Formats: sequence, structure tokens, C-alpha cells
Amino acid sequence: MAAGALRRHGDDAPKVILIVAGTRPECIKLAPVVQALENHPELSIVLVNSGQHLQAVHDSLAEFGLRADLELASLPKLPHLAASHQHLRVELRDAILRCQPDVVLVQGDTLTAYSGARAAHDTGHALAHVEAGLRTDTVLEPFPEEWFRRRIARYAQIHFAPSRSAVDNLIGEGIDDRTVHHVGNTGIDSLRKILEDPERTPAHGRRVGNTVLVTLHRRANYDGNAAIVCDALIDLAQARPELRVLFPVHPNPRISAMIRRRLGAHAAFDLVDPMAYRDFVDSAARAALIISDSGGIQEEAPHLGTPLLVPRCNTERPECLTTGFVRLVCVDRGAIVHAALDLLDAPRRPAVPLDVHAPFGAGNAAAMIVSVLETTLLERGHA
Repeated sequence: MAAGALRRHGDDAPKVILIVAGTRPECIKLAPVVQALENHPELSIVLVNSGQHLQAVHDSLAEFGLRADLELASLPKLPHLAASHQHLRVELRDAILRCQPDVVLVQGDTLTAYSGARAAHDTGHALAHVEAGLRTDTVLEPFPEEWFRRRIARYAQIHFAPSRSAVDNLIGEGIDDRTVHHVGNTGIDSLRKILEDPERTPAHGRRVGNTVLVTLHRRANYDGNAAIVCDALIDLAQARPELRVLFPVHPNPRISAMIRRRLGAHAAFDLVDPMAYRDFVDSAARAALIISDSGGIQEEAPHLGTPLLVPRCNTERPECLTTGFVRLVCVDRGAIVHAALDLLDAPRRPAVPLDVHAPFGAGNAAAMIVSVLETTLLERGHA
């Protein structure tokens, strides 16, 4: 389907955008888009909770004053990733057929995003992909995220790229450059809103120098790698007894049980439930160091002025490395400890400003996405 050949529901009817979220990070990055579209006179939204992480999505949307229009059944425990994908694909296909949107919009590289992309393709509906074009140097690392985002690009008709390298990646893969839009990352929109909240007490200058904030959630790190990271954290705490490690534990039992078993007995570790986004941002801004395999935190840390150690051998966000705040380290116990100590001892540098030179935009990605949707759905629809 060509970029302009989108469904119509009558010339005067609002154009319908079905937005799919299934994880907490998707909510953080989709909330600015939903909020920008909420009161649009000619664009109507249907916000769908896919059920992948049903309660987490419900709670995360509530943080932004949002609620899903359609909540699908919670994803059941299934034996493997392919079965989970097939379940979500069927459920989302049914939702799309009921709503008959003009475009389906997915975000990122999650199981929900890939399943939503396949469901849109199954039903002949146009697909828009937020955070399109991120790539590492191999399709199998990190798995399955890298494979998902490469496949989603093949189904999408509208690609919202968060960075210049993402634009280049898409065009290099043969995507029509007329369908690729460099808008920045909507996660920066959410971050900027918090940082500019007049009721928020700035964290800069009140940094807790002995706190290390840790998250670990990627499927590639579920098994042996997660254990190596945990052992490295124990070594780090022993090397620096003054450190406190704040660790919001991912709810997936496959990783949470191992983390709690390995770290729960150590006095230096505060193992907590996943934090509200605003609380997490404040904790990250005050931390002496962040250790995380998250992509979103790679985008946020430079603007918080906090160094970040990423236990991965590659990243789909190379721009973060050039800021001087983000460092990659392959998952090796000694290497992680050495790199963490090095970052803890390094002098502080000013946070990266949220301006037009920022690697993932100045925090106006949602407005740019809405502008493209207006052009695609309204101007072409009336042509």
C-alpha cells in the first residue's frame, strides 16, 4: 500500500488512528503522541492495550492521565516467543477489524509492535512506525528487538525516525525516502515535560553521590548475562562499600526471581518494584551512575547529566556514545566493574541541552508526527 493510499470513512468523518501499546516503555513514548492528538478536530484515536503487560500498561498510561479505549485480554503464559506473537497478532487483528482505522500506529521494537505490524498487514491497513530505523550491526543482537524492528520496516508505510542515522539506515535498506520522516524521539518529549515542570524540584546539584541505579530487562540478558551483571554489581559494592544500589526489578519472573535470589541477601542492594516514570527520572538524575541495558535510558541519561554504563557489545543508538555520557561494555564481570569504577571516578560534565542539536531532538517529536499524519490523512484524503 502506498503512503497516501489510506482508508477513508467518508470525506467529513474524522480519520481514525489506532495506537497500540503493550509495555511500559511504549506508554512513555506514545503518551506525547496521544496527548497531541486528543483534541484534534479531524483526527480520532483508539488507544489499545495489547495485553502483553496488561497491568503495567494500565498503570503507566494513568501516570500521563490516559486510559486505553480498548484493553485486550492479558497475554497468557505460552511456551515460546512465536506462540506469544501469534496470540497477540490474532487479538490485534480482531481489534483492527472492529475499529477499521485509517492507520495503525506502533512504537519501537517490542513483541506488541511487531505483532501490531503483522496484524495491520494481515488486514490491509496502513502502518505508521514510531522510532523507526534504529539498527545495530547484526540482526541477532539484541534478539528479538533487532529482528523485530527490521521486519516492522517492511510492513510500514510511514516511518518516524528518531535520529539522522535512523533515517540513513532506512534509506540504505531501500525504503522510499518520501515515507521517512526525521522527527526525533518522543521519549525526549516525555522527559522534557518532566524536567520543565515548574512544580518539580530540580535534581541537578542535589546528586546522591553514593547511589547506583540499575535496570536489566532485555531478553538477551535473561539468563547467563543477567547473572554475570549481578555478580559484577556485588563486586562493585564490595569495592566501594559506600555505594547503595537501587534496582527496580522487571516483573518478568524469568529474570526477577534470579535477581532477587542473587542480590536479595546483600545489604547494599535496594530491590524495588518498577518505579513510576517521574520517580525514575528523579532517581536517575540524582544517581552517581546508571547501569542499564535499556535503550530509552541511553537517550535520557545525557540530558540528566548522569553517566550510563550499558552492558551490551553494541547499540542501536550510536549518537548517545558521542555525548560522552554513555559507555558500552560487553557482558564480562571484570570489565563491568572496571568500567563502573572508571565512570564513578570521572569528573562531572554538564548535561546535554535539550535543543535542536540534541541527538534525539529537542522534545517536539509528537508535534512533528501529528503534522505528518495531518498531511498524510487529511490533505491527501481530500485530494
